Amino acid sequence: MRTDSEVILTGPIGPVLMHMTIPMIIGISVMILYQVINTFFVSLMGTEALTAISFTFPVVHTMTNFGVGFGIGVSVILAKSIGGGDRSRAKMITSYTVWLVLVLGLLLAVLGIATVNPLFRYLGAGEDTLVLIHKYVDVWYLGSGLMVFQIISNGILRATGDTRLPSILMMISAVLNAVLDPILIFGPGPFPALGIRGAAIGTLIAWTFASASAFWFLLKREQLLDFNLPDPRKLLNFWLELIRMSLPISGANMLIPVAGVIMTGFVARYGEHAVAGFGIGSRIEAVAMIVCIAMTSALSPYMAQNLGAGQYQRARTALKLALRFALLFEFGLYPVLALTAPWLTMIFSKDPLVQQVGTQFLWIMPLGFGFYGMVIIINTGFNAAHQSHKTLIASLVRLFLCYVPAAWLGGLLFGIPGLFAGAVAGNGIGAMIAWRMLQNTWLGIEAGELRQSAA
Repeated sequence: MRTDSEVILTGPIGPVLMHMTIPMIIGISVMILYQVINTFFVSLMGTEALTAISFTFPVVHTMTNFGVGFGIGVSVILAKSIGGGDRSRAKMITSYTVWLVLVLGLLLAVLGIATVNPLFRYLGAGEDTLVLIHKYVDVWYLGSGLMVFQIISNGILRATGDTRLPSILMMISAVLNAVLDPILIFGPGPFPALGIRGAAIGTLIAWTFASASAFWFLLKREQLLDFNLPDPRKLLNFWLELIRMSLPISGANMLIPVAGVIMTGFVARYGEHAVAGFGIGSRIEAVAMIVCIAMTSALSPYMAQNLGAGQYQRARTALKLALRFALLFEFGLYPVLALTAPWLTMIFSKDPLVQQVGTQFLWIMPLGFGFYGMVIIINTGFNAAHQSHKTLIASLVRLFLCYVPAAWLGGLLFGIPGLFAGAVAGNGIGAMIAWRMLQNTWLGIEAGELRQSAA
C-alpha cells in the first residue's frame, strides 16, 4: 500500500515516515546482499576474474552515484509539484526525465565502450586482465542507461509517496540476478557457460525487468508519462533545472569513496593487517547506516511534498524527528557493536592483528555514526528545499575540513586509536557546522513564506 499525498500532507508525521522508511530498509539490505553474492559467484571463476571485476568497481560506483543524484533530484522536483497539486507539471517532469535518460543512456554506452582501453590501462590493468574486463564492462555499458533509469524511476515512484513498490522491484531484481548468475556464468545442463560475460548479462536482464516494471507502473497506475514530442525549449529548460539540482548531490555522494581512499592510505602506514581491520569495520559501518540512508529515501519526498503545499512547519518537524531518531538509533547501536566487536571481527578474519584493529574500530568509530547520520539527514533537508549546492558544501566541509584532517592529526599523535577518535571528532564538528547551515536555510525559507503571505 502506498502513502498518498493526502496522508503525507495531513497524517501523523512520525508514523507516516516510519511507514515509508521500513520498505526501503528491506530493499537496501537486499541490494547490499546481492552485491556480496554477485562478487562471490565471480570469485568462483578464479583470481583473474575477481581481479577484472574489481577493476570495474570505481566505474560502477561512479555511475551509480551519478544515477542516485539524478534520482534524488527528480524525486524532489516532482514531489514538490505533487504536493502543490500541479498534476500537469508532474507529468511533464516525469516525461522529460525519461527523454533525458534515453539521451544519457546512449552517451554512456558510446563513451564508456570507447574509453575502456585507456581508462583501465590507466587504472593499472594488464593486457590479459583487459580482455576479461572487456567481456564484462562492454555488456555493462550497453545496459548502463537501464541502470540509470531503474534508479531514477525508483526516485519518481518515491516522489508519489510509494516506497513499497521501489523496494519490491529492488528485491526482485536482486533475487533474479542472484539466480541468473550461476546459470549464465557456469552453464549447468543445456545452458552455455559464458563466464564473466554471463555475470554482466545477468545484471542486464535484472535491470531490464526492473526498468520495464517501473515504466509500466508510471504509465498505467500513476499516469505520469506523455508520449507527445516535447517542446524543445521547455525540455532544455527542465533538463538544466534537473542538472543544477542533481549534480551537487551526485558530487556529494562521490566524495565519500574519495575520503575512504584517503583514510585507507592513513591506515596503511600501520601495515596490511591494519588495512584489513579497517576494511572489516567499514563494512560493518555500511550495514549500521542502512536505517539512516533508508530514512532519507522517505524523508526527501515527504518534505518536498509538504514544502510544495506550503506546509513549512510539517516539513521542518519531519526533519527534526528524523534527526532525533538517527541520533538515538546510532548511539543506541554503539553498546551493541562495542560489546560484540571481538566476535564480529572473528567472523571476517582469524588473524589476531586484524582482529585487534577491527575491534578498536568498533570500540571507537560507532560513537560518530550518529553524527554521520545527522549530516545525511540534514543534506536531505537541503535537497528538499531545492538547495542541493549546500549538500555539496556540507559534505566537503565534513569530509575534507573536519573528518580527514582530524583523523590524520589523531593518528599522528596517538596511532590507530587516535586516528579513529579523530574521525569521530571530525564527524561531530562537521555535523554541528551542517546544523548551523540548516538553521540559516530555514530562516530563508520562512522569510520567503512571509513574503508570499504578504503578497
